Amino acid sequence: MIRRTLSIGLPGRPQFSRRQRGFSLIEVMMSVVLVAIGTALALPSYRDMVEKRKVTNAAEQLASFVNSAQGIAMKSNRAVTIDFEYTDGDDWCIGATMEAECACDEPASESYCKIDAQPFVLDHSHTGGLDMMHSMGTSSGSYSFDPIRGLASGVVLPLTMELRSPSGDFRINLMVNEVGRVILCSGDSS
Repeated sequence: MIRRTLSIGLPGRPQFSRRQRGFSLIEVMMSVVLVAIGTALALPSYRDMVEKRKVTNAAEQLASFVNSAQGIAMKSNRAVTIDFEYTDGDDWCIGATMEAECACDEPASESYCKIDAQPFVLDHSHTGGLDMMHSMGTSSGSYSFDPIRGLASGVVLPLTMELRSPSGDFRINLMVNEVGRVILCSGDSS
């Protein structure tokens, strides 16, 4: 025979027994410990992922900058000159102009890199202030994009730039070859 406990209460409302339902202190502590262990294991991996993404983003910005200058040359049917300067990781710039040359490191000068009166410069401030540019093949120089086919002229050797994460764990090389094609490759590939 099934026994039922009779309880007096309002009709239509469920009745609860006197025993409280919920989590014990041990169950809550075990949950907190498991979350803490999972976070401790995932945090270094997350930091590496963020650092790698910052380096990749900086390299993609540089590649996009060079490709944009090449596209402007073909679209406007005028030669576009890329000028670059590199002193150290925190002092570099790349600029583009439709003139013969420009100075990408002197914003106040008349010869500052501009296209259609708008500054067309990429420098260390675009990498979030991080010291990512590790090296350039040469410390300074320039080359031009041909307006008809978009080929680079004046590039004797491929222009190479190496970007590194602040910890040095991640590297990406950006290379502009003799015809103006931008190639991104990992630091350990040739």
